[in-house]
Amino acid sequence: MNIPSHTLAFLGNFGGGEMILIFLIVLLLFGAKKVPELFRSLGKGVNEFRKAKNEWEHDINEVMSQEPLEDHDFSESEQKSEKKKSEESVPQEGEKQAAS
Repeated sequence: MNIPSHTLAFLGNFGGGEMILIFLIVLLLFGAKKVPELFRSLGKGVNEFRKAKNEWEHDINEVMSQEPLEDHDFSESEQKSEKKKSEESVPQEGEKQAAS
């Protein structure tokens, strides 16, 4: 099955003649002075879309390259955090003298 490279689902085959016709219609609707501005803003929109797509792909690849959560040993990190909390709540010998 050979799918043409310039096919849009709702337009069918989309070739050079159709593109020229669309350009002429845009030229008539917006005028010669507005067309460059229109295409410039369209280009900026396409660039912003590409940037956002690349950022999403980068974020997804970054997350996919991380180790799965199941491989981490949470019990060890919980024990460390509990030990820190208990050390902070018990005053040290020097702190007792300073408080007196």
